[in-house]
Amino acid sequence: MGKKKNLNVKKSRLIVVSNRSPYFFESYKDGIRMTRSVSGMVTGLEPVLASTRGMWIAWGALPKEVTDRIFRIPPENPTFDLKLIQLDANEINRYYLGFSNSTLWPLAHNFLGRTVYEEQDWHVYEQVNDKFAQAVAEEIRSKDTIWVNDYQLSLVPGKMRALGVRGKIGFFWHIPFPPLDLFRTLPWRKEIISGLLGSDLVGFHCRSYANNFLQAVEELLGLDVSFSKGLIRTRRPVQVAAFPMGIDYKRIQSLIKSNNAIDTARKIRKELAAKHLVLGVDRLDYSKGIPERLAAVERFLEENPAYIGKLSFIQVSVPSRIQLPEYAKMQSEVENAVGRINGRFSKRGWVPIHYYFRALPFEELVSYYMASDVCLITPLRDGMNLVAKEYIASQNRNRGMLVLSEFAGAAEELKEAVLVNPYSIPSIVRGLKKALEMKPGERYFRMNEMHQRLKRRDIEKWGRLFLEKLSRQIETKPVKRRP
Repeated sequence: MGKKKNLNVKKSRLIVVSNRSPYFFESYKDGIRMTRSVSGMVTGLEPVLASTRGMWIAWGALPKEVTDRIFRIPPENPTFDLKLIQLDANEINRYYLGFSNSTLWPLAHNFLGRTVYEEQDWHVYEQVNDKFAQAVAEEIRSKDTIWVNDYQLSLVPGKMRALGVRGKIGFFWHIPFPPLDLFRTLPWRKEIISGLLGSDLVGFHCRSYANNFLQAVEELLGLDVSFSKGLIRTRRPVQVAAFPMGIDYKRIQSLIKSNNAIDTARKIRKELAAKHLVLGVDRLDYSKGIPERLAAVERFLEENPAYIGKLSFIQVSVPSRIQLPEYAKMQSEVENAVGRINGRFSKRGWVPIHYYFRALPFEELVSYYMASDVCLITPLRDGMNLVAKEYIASQNRNRGMLVLSEFAGAAEELKEAVLVNPYSIPSIVRGLKKALEMKPGERYFRMNEMHQRLKRRDIEKWGRLFLEKLSRQIETKPVKRRP
């Protein structure tokens, strides 16, 4: 991926560190099977790891009969190593379900009312970050480059520096970084920022998130910050920049041309028997705005009765963190809303909403993209949202339209989409109607502009640009903290 000279692949390896493993293991009668995770990050980073013969370090559960902790990936033609870190039940509960997803996740998505500040969760979060840092320090070579990913591991860069790691460290924060007024409420705000500043480069999906982080560094730590240059001037200067994540554009283009995908898309249209198909795809999470979206579909049918019997909305909700009570409560809320709306509007041979509570294989998901006239993506807050980009890449430029929340990170790039305010049901209703009734010429212009942009900024370019920027030496004189 990219030019090898930019990544210094002959002189160093890439060490990727993430919370979840890119592969998971399961026991079967015929032995242990290893399955690749469906993830944009895996798609973007695996080719780089292969080119550098690097290592991926992550948390991953293993069947009891497996005693190894380091695996060659992929098994049939190994190109990099996978080192798995084991977490016990208490660590999973307090580090992952607790501090990561009951504290940092809601805070980053502006849900202060859902944010839990629990001292014991914080201590276990620190301990697990220690465990990750130690695991990296055990494997690192002098010229290796380290790329740490996401909010679950924010302390790892600083802890690696404390362990004497001197190589280049990059960190990518994959969710929104909250505004300063919200971030101030976190009792451990300085510790989080200090941990991230162990990096040489801190990346975000959007410029606004990067600016929020720079403001927090300036105000909370009193460091000299250049917003225009994205630079924090300290003894070891830290660069901060935005790198919007792309999608596997080439793979999607290949899939949509396959006979299997084309046939499946036709079957979906035929089985649902609706003139207009609208699609929503999300993890089941309160940040995704699914209840609000269902309310908007209900309001749309109320205000546009000509669409009754002709429009079907498909909502695919991928199970997520169902161990947490609020997620289970949300699942019940969504299912009740679907039942109520279908009971209200259904006619013989037609229902307005088709709800699927499961993850779809990517190939099948692409067929749903192809079958749908509109994709309705309305998160209340989202770091990026790759579904929006995947939908566009799956569409012929002469049809299809994206209705997108203005609070999704992808909205910074996909300005030709129909942008709506997800907190306003009337805004979503107007956006849906506009997308359904858009003139062919305007539809083609908008879709073509977004297509071309996604083609240029695919997932490989995202990874390459981040690593190229990390590889460049930052030459800035250190500046003391303000008194």
